[in-house]
Amino acid sequence: MSLNDETAVVKVRVNKLAANIIGNVVAVFLCIAAILLARRLPHHSSQVAIRQVTVSLVYLVALAPIHETLHALGLMFFAKARIRDIKFGVMWRALMPFCHCKIPITLYAYRRMALVPLIVMGLGTAIWLLISPNDWVALLTGLTVAACVGDVWMVSKLRSFAAQSLVQDCPSEIGCDVLPPATAGGYADQ
Repeated sequence: MSLNDETAVVKVRVNKLAANIIGNVVAVFLCIAAILLARRLPHHSSQVAIRQVTVSLVYLVALAPIHETLHALGLMFFAKARIRDIKFGVMWRALMPFCHCKIPITLYAYRRMALVPLIVMGLGTAIWLLISPNDWVALLTGLTVAACVGDVWMVSKLRSFAAQSLVQDCPSEIGCDVLPPATAGGYADQ
């Protein structure tokens, strides 16, 4: 199928095994880089308070649900999706939690929705790291940003498509189907 074909549906997928391998490699790299950054900051603290460890562990456990909730909020804000149009779950074959939109949305909204967790959580933990540089926060920052690898990967795979194209999440695989651009109104997320 040609990308220029106005009637073509293009399947865009990310391989489950590749996503897990690359995600884990990136996580290790980012955690090491964040720890090295924290230790180079002049106000780095090598002493770890029990409060910092507790907050970090709670955040780590809540990382996936918060990440997927941010996708849902992105769907509601950018794509004007209703809560009944959104499904949460875990894709056990890929070992990945998901937030699935049951209705097609514009690629413009999809890109923004996909990057909300990176902007909110990644930027948030990076700021936290700069304010309170210690190894626990650095580890958390690395994991938070690494959790967005699949989202960034999908956005990069979709860069050649028009922003007006419609995107439908795939309910059984990591990825989506890109539909022809919407020719009629009715999509509030443009």
